[in-house]
Amino acid sequence: MPVIGSCVTVPCHFTLWKELEEYLKPECKPIWKKGDKEGSELPDLTKESTGGMSVAFRGNLTAYDCTTTFYNVDNGSYYFRLDCPNKLKWNFKDEPLTIQFKGDLPAPLLTHPKEQVVEGTLVELGCSAPSPCHPHPTIVTWTPTLGLSTQLQRDNEVTSTLTFTASHRYHGNNVSCTAIYFKQSQGKNVTKISPRNTSVSGSPCHPAREGGCLNLTCTSHANPPVSEFTWYRIHGERILQIGNGSALSIQLFNTNNWFFCEVWNGIGTEKSNVYKIDIQGKWIQN
Repeated sequence: MPVIGSCVTVPCHFTLWKELEEYLKPECKPIWKKGDKEGSELPDLTKESTGGMSVAFRGNLTAYDCTTTFYNVDNGSYYFRLDCPNKLKWNFKDEPLTIQFKGDLPAPLLTHPKEQVVEGTLVELGCSAPSPCHPHPTIVTWTPTLGLSTQLQRDNEVTSTLTFTASHRYHGNNVSCTAIYFKQSQGKNVTKISPRNTSVSGSPCHPAREGGCLNLTCTSHANPPVSEFTWYRIHGERILQIGNGSALSIQLFNTNNWFFCEVWNGIGTEKSNVYKIDIQGKWIQN
């Protein structure tokens, strides 16, 4: 039986005999089948709604890239097939893909500062976690939010970095990170809509003063759910990208504290309102 809600992105590349390379065209159709003989074809999630096993092809065939995301996938063997509108029709059965579920994903890994923490110095904490479901990155959150957090997706792993200035007020605090994983909806035949009603809300970690931090949250109504959140700061006439994820913690400056987010769900994109915050002057730590 399919593992409902499962999602895994599999890197995939292939080669062809020299005499077949000229027939590899953009019109070729990528197909995944289950089984080691004449298996059943998995439907393409980007073209139809399905509650069972399905795939979303993310590669570039003309670059020999067959990278694919599998949804609601079952344990077993799968093979890739090229179906071109010419003589190139090929089953790659000799190198099948085997998927075997082993249980829950591991807990996120927290890395500690390399040097002793001294008040007034800049501290960086790292947290990494598996992120197997492109384009739905794992979201890493920090507790408590002491400063600016940034998130980087690389291959099938996401890394979040928390940066803050050490203060005696933080002495004895336990800092932890949490990984939030994507789970696919089980609904069938649901109308797909691009993001709507995208908005930003924020709350200062301390009184809104220069040097303090601000927690921002981006929300949107979409189906399928929003999979990518991008944050921007308006800096004079320039717009600077400052982070990713539905939540972000940033440091306040004496100016340019205007922010907005942009979301994407595979159907469309939308920008939020501009969030503005006034500060009370320079924040002096005691």
